[in-house]
Amino acid sequence: MDVLGQFIDDRDEEANAEALARSKSHRSASSDRATIEWLSGNRSPEERLISFDSWLRRQLEERFVWPLAEAKKKKLIEQCRIELERLILELWKRGWYLDGKRLAAHLQRVLDSISKYQKAGKVEDFWSYFKSSVNRYVGVNAEEIQTEAMRAGAHVGQVLSAMGISTKAEITLPELIAQRRNEISEEKTLRQKLAVARKLSKHAGDTPSLFDER
Repeated sequence: MDVLGQFIDDRDEEANAEALARSKSHRSASSDRATIEWLSGNRSPEERLISFDSWLRRQLEERFVWPLAEAKKKKLIEQCRIELERLILELWKRGWYLDGKRLAAHLQRVLDSISKYQKAGKVEDFWSYFKSSVNRYVGVNAEEIQTEAMRAGAHVGQVLSAMGISTKAEITLPELIAQRRNEISEEKTLRQKLAVARKLSKHAGDTPSLFDER
């Protein structure tokens, strides 16, 4: 038996395990800091949205097995991030106030569930499974989420009223996301109107614009 070789192998395994633990701890700490940043009401809406986007991408990147091609990986992560925004807006449209840690917990819950199935080799088409799981989440857990939202709202209102503080809330993250989506939608509508107007101008003999929609 090669005692020295076995000793070296054991030491290597211990070193790898320690390195992995440190890496996970570092990612967790970074994720916690990012969460605090988008939870903070002292930051501007722009800062909160940027921080939230970054946090959500990190949650996605850490949980799943992605394509090796970096460009394809980033594109798929972005698709998943946008799909999760739809889940957030679905909660908001139903009038269920879940901002901050409660919202983060639900996002992590659905991601952990999908990750479990993927790592078990039960997912053939990741994007299709991811999308259907996210779309089902609110409906499947509707009763639980509604109860949680009502309790959270009542508790916050009671505490603030008892302290003599106005219950007018600051703008929530779901509201910020809804506002961003509306502005993107309005921009597209405007661009479409401009494209039509420019086509009409061309027919009238005007000089083509460098910014024509193709």
